[in-house]
Amino acid sequence: MRRFLFSAALATLLLAACTPSVTLLTRPPDATSTSQSAKPTATDFPAPSRTPAPSPTPALTFDPEMVRGVETEAWFSGEIPILAQMAADFSAVNPWGVKIAVVSYPNLNQLAQAIAASLETNAPPGVALALPEQISAWRTAARDLTPYAAHSQWGLGPAGILPVFAAASSAEGVTVSVPVIRSARYLFYNVTWAQELGFESAPRTWEAFRAQACAANAFWRSDADPANDGFGGLALETFPNWQTPYGWLRAGNGDVLVDGRWSFASEQNAAVLERLLELREAGCAWLPTSLTNFENLAVRRALFVSGSVSDFSAQRAAFAAAGSADEWTVIAFPGETPAVPVYGLDAVIFQADARREWAAWLFVRWLTEPEQQVRLARATGWLPVSRPAFGLLQSDLTANVQKGTAAALLNDAVAAPSFSGWEKANKVLADGFIYLFRVFPNLSARQVLEQMDALMNDLLK
Repeated sequence: MRRFLFSAALATLLLAACTPSVTLLTRPPDATSTSQSAKPTATDFPAPSRTPAPSPTPALTFDPEMVRGVETEAWFSGEIPILAQMAADFSAVNPWGVKIAVVSYPNLNQLAQAIAASLETNAPPGVALALPEQISAWRTAARDLTPYAAHSQWGLGPAGILPVFAAASSAEGVTVSVPVIRSARYLFYNVTWAQELGFESAPRTWEAFRAQACAANAFWRSDADPANDGFGGLALETFPNWQTPYGWLRAGNGDVLVDGRWSFASEQNAAVLERLLELREAGCAWLPTSLTNFENLAVRRALFVSGSVSDFSAQRAAFAAAGSADEWTVIAFPGETPAVPVYGLDAVIFQADARREWAAWLFVRWLTEPEQQVRLARATGWLPVSRPAFGLLQSDLTANVQKGTAAALLNDAVAAPSFSGWEKANKVLADGFIYLFRVFPNLSARQVLEQMDALMNDLLK
């Protein structure tokens, strides 16, 4: 019966949403100067990727006259309104007279449904921006962008895309899409409270994390009110997303893809989740009933909560609403290999005649230029995809301490698997993680992981 309930819950999730739950900001991030943490510099970021290796397909040639006056459609999610304006700006300023006609859908789910329908009628757009896991379902209709990206004059150039951002965009030597904007998931950490508890540095190992989480719970247990004994430590997730469980697994040297197949019930994955269950059993982690955890961090009911770059403004607002002057920051998921899961939107170009493909590529290339990346990052609150763009954003990262720290932690970044079936596997991972803590202590981590494997096998049949 329990497997049935888990399967039914996941089936509902698959029908209701084809993407992770994400929130996009539509204004520049708020600045703050309260943190005493060291400010990151451009040299803190991972090394840039090299120019992509040549494609096995013949080298492309480009004659500006071939795209003069070409019009092609770009399909976007209306959740990111700046994209429509940027398409209009490109249409107005590009020297070839290429026109980008924008078709906007209310959200990424409806965009994906529209593209799937367009492929059935062989009438896809020229270019679309979607999640890599969505794009993976369209690979047979997508153009291999390797020769475009590697083009000596019109490619992405030696600065390129940061490798960890590009990792989810290629498969088996084929560049299926190009990263355009990225987000990342972290643990939010109340620095001031941790210092009052006697900890001078943020934890990066599991042992250090557990010590701080349990010290926070001990603080709440020290008064005469038994009703608050469950607070402190880690406030667990309140909604399903794949990034948080993936962060915990990768930090503990676990993974969801083993030897080219989806596998949840490994010894390492079970060990990682069992120690999270033990943390809850000890009272050092708890499952809130609120829709968000931002208030829990601000009023010290939790020392740690998880959140994304998109959540920074909401977390600041929670501290302001609580009247708290506590300093907070972001940290990688702690473990043997600290991890920061990254994800975001890619541009995919659908197969068409050379004129339309080149017109779409010139627009995509323009979106990855540092100046356009800065504009997009400021409008969404997310992160740019290249080192030059981070360099141009240095003043923003210095003023916005949490954003600067988040960028510096990209050295710990881990990308989602670039493998067929991830669009299903990430939902099994997200739903299974929530389910594990809701049925605690009735099932072990291994039992839930085995259910996840069985369900994944069913979904892939």
